[in-house]
Amino acid sequence: MTHSPRVSSKASLRPQIEHVRQKFLGCGICRNEYNNNDRKPRVLPCLHSFCDQCVKTLVTRDIIKCSSCKEGYDIPGGDTCNFPVDESREYLINYRKVQSKSGQIICEECDLKKMATSRCRECSQFLCSECTDAHRRTKITKTHGVSSIDDLKEATLEEYQHVHTCKVPGHDDQPFAFFCYSKSCDKPVCALCAVKEHQESKGHEIRSIDDVYLENRRAVEVLMSDVKHRQLSADDTLASIEEIDSKLESQQTSVAEEIDSVFDICQKIVERRRNELKNKLDAIVKAKKNRLQRQTEELGQHKRNMDDASEVAGSVTTYSTPSGSLNIKDVIKHRLRDLVEKPFETTPHDNADIKFQQSWLGDEFQKFINSCGAILATSAYPPNTHVEPHDVIIGEKEVAMVVYLFDVDGKQQHEGKVDIRAEVTSPDGKVTQAPVEDYTHSDGCYKVLFLGSKTGKHKGSVYVLGDDVNPEGFFFYVVTGRTHSGATFNRDRLRSVATSTPVSGSRTTSPGVDLVLGDVTCPEFVFDTSISHESIEISEDAKSMKAKPLKRSHFGSSNPTESGRLLNYRGTMANVPLYKPGLFYFELAVQYRVTRLIRQGSLFEVALARLGVVDKHQSVDCFPYAWAVSARGCHVCGKVCLQTWHNGQLLTHNALSPRTPSPPGTSVRLRYGFLLDTVKRHWIIVDAKSNKIIFHFKNLVVSELSEPLWPLFGIQNSEHISVVFQLITGNDVNSIPEAATEALAI
Repeated sequence: MTHSPRVSSKASLRPQIEHVRQKFLGCGICRNEYNNNDRKPRVLPCLHSFCDQCVKTLVTRDIIKCSSCKEGYDIPGGDTCNFPVDESREYLINYRKVQSKSGQIICEECDLKKMATSRCRECSQFLCSECTDAHRRTKITKTHGVSSIDDLKEATLEEYQHVHTCKVPGHDDQPFAFFCYSKSCDKPVCALCAVKEHQESKGHEIRSIDDVYLENRRAVEVLMSDVKHRQLSADDTLASIEEIDSKLESQQTSVAEEIDSVFDICQKIVERRRNELKNKLDAIVKAKKNRLQRQTEELGQHKRNMDDASEVAGSVTTYSTPSGSLNIKDVIKHRLRDLVEKPFETTPHDNADIKFQQSWLGDEFQKFINSCGAILATSAYPPNTHVEPHDVIIGEKEVAMVVYLFDVDGKQQHEGKVDIRAEVTSPDGKVTQAPVEDYTHSDGCYKVLFLGSKTGKHKGSVYVLGDDVNPEGFFFYVVTGRTHSGATFNRDRLRSVATSTPVSGSRTTSPGVDLVLGDVTCPEFVFDTSISHESIEISEDAKSMKAKPLKRSHFGSSNPTESGRLLNYRGTMANVPLYKPGLFYFELAVQYRVTRLIRQGSLFEVALARLGVVDKHQSVDCFPYAWAVSARGCHVCGKVCLQTWHNGQLLTHNALSPRTPSPPGTSVRLRYGFLLDTVKRHWIIVDAKSNKIIFHFKNLVVSELSEPLWPLFGIQNSEHISVVFQLITGNDVNSIPEAATEALAI
């Protein structure tokens, strides 16, 4: 007989038993202790447990609703007995009975209520002396392991665990020593079953039950660790909510005192107005507290769910047998994964921003008393702030960014005088405060003005109530003037500039020249405006592009032979190809805003492709000499996904947004890095923000002897989504993500 190494010593076990919570050993509804008869602990998918009798009381219209977390579930097979039983609780109850210094253990075999003197491990029964003698004489039970109560006091938990044996006729004495991993089985089996019915030749996969148990335990422990990290995040958020809630009270007191000091001068006249303002203040504070309270309750419940799930999973993996643990392994892992993946807001849903606006009316005081003073407050939720940077502005006073405020529910906020601050970092690194003007009464927004004259790429930072709404910043370009409409770049000139040799071992700073960082070349290239599709608008410096608001019927109206522009591919290509031996890196910042409900279809695409496949289709993902990464409304998971394609094959897809589907108003900012190794023929796409690999293309057809590969950039379905591409090449690249360079060594 084999046993899993769950408990190594009695000394390590007892402290755990002493700390087992009472509710773990008793039903959470009736509070009665679990037993192996009519009060078996049934485990729901949320990992909360109740006895057989109480579980039935939770059923309403074929749905069972947990009384602890209020989550509802379908009843498997329509019978609550199909919910798995957590046997580890019975083991702990029996262990505690024996270890307890008070109370008596009654014989579970006879009806004479005699004190038990021993216990049969196979039958899981406490026996009196007479029943023990009979047990040892009976042919069926005389080989069972019977231990005295005194011996059990010194025993480990293993002595209380069931010895699970095979129920197949003729196999009754065979313990479960193996586990069949095939989809049709997924269950423990004995040695005879493994030999007779679960041969590998019939598609079965047999492994040692101990090995499977240990692997499952490790997987559960990893998920428990992930849940613990989520709990820490929940704790931090709850602390922030408590701080704001406390600050609200102090702010309420401070603002109330300020109101008193102003209105005491005209107390008789303004008493009614004073009360009106205080009532409004109370209502605002109450609304804020209610919003914070709702978030506190939701997070508290979610945290309790994580606590309960972790405790149950830990107890099952520690105290249960392999087969008992594996009976509910899927429930445990599914629940833990749900808790790990279940999102929750880490920013408090409201703030303590309340101010009192004084209105001194002089001689007109009596006349305008009814409109004197106002309570200024906002429920702006910084993470929902939407900032629209202007792509290109002239070097003079002009609006650089427009700021729209929203609360936690996505409702636009129109309050004026909100604490909004903006900074602009120029290309030389100088940071200046930018004026923010309040246009809430006319346009429902705030506008950030740019007053400098330095040309080049600028970074804007916006702070709402002291929080940086996007640490990555918002970028716009300042130029000294604009070229005439339809101006094109000289392809030959840009090619010669892009292939200029930089000074070895140094960072090149002159514009239009490649940058070398170690062994990696960051080529200087731009979007080719001379061939871009007519639906695409490219900035004057050819580093930014977006879709024009054209009518669908207008697409393809020009003659490609005459104009030289792309007819089918909704985008453009780089002005230079990549084919020389070496490592090449560039980045692309993507900002998109959903304007209409997204279902399916491509949103944008970045690819490397031979010139011969360009413009044959709206995308190049279906060709053998093209490698593409694209954002699409995914038909597989129903979300907006980042997908990788080659030769018509979907290689990977990962959700860009947790929402399904992405509602109008959703705004997402992305930054991707692209590292091409033309020697190893690898192309690595990395998330430049998180430094994580998105995909690793291998076996690209690229070399000096083959046709070059051209970077392609496409934007589609502009009627559903507004996309802005910002190309980051040459001297604009700051560093190469470590994940990209490390992937080359694999």
